[in-house]
Amino acid sequence: MTRGYKPVVAIGEAQRKATVWGFMLIALVTEAKLPFDFVINDRGCTSLVRVRRLKYAQYSIPEILRLCAPEIKELREPKIPDGIFRELWVRGSDRTWHRYLVLADGIEPLENEDDQLDENDPAGSPTADP
Repeated sequence: MTRGYKPVVAIGEAQRKATVWGFMLIALVTEAKLPFDFVINDRGCTSLVRVRRLKYAQYSIPEILRLCAPEIKELREPKIPDGIFRELWVRGSDRTWHRYLVLADGIEPLENEDDQLDENDPAGSPTADP
C-alpha cells in the first residue's frame, strides 16, 4: 500500500467536483483499506476513483506513471467485473484536476477541469469551504 496519509481534503474536493460535473457519487465508509477513494457513475458507466495530490505541475503520461506508480498499481490489483473502470484523479498545486483512465497496460488522459470548467463551481476554488 502507499505510504503516508490519504489526501482527505483533496478527496473531499474531488467528490464535490464529481457532483458538480454531474456524476452520481457513491461514497464508501469502511474500516477496510481500499485501493480507491470513491465510486462515480456517469450515464451508466461506473468508475472506481483514486485521488492523488501533487505538489508540482507534472501531468504528462510518463510523469504520472512515475509519480503515481503505487496508486496505479493498487487500482489495478483488484479483480473487478467488465464494464467497471478505474480512474486516477490528480489535483495539482494550482488546484486544477487531471483525470486518467487506468488500463491494464497504461493510462489515458480523460477530460480535465479545463474541458468541464464551470464558473459557478466552488469545489476547486481556493476559497471554498471544506
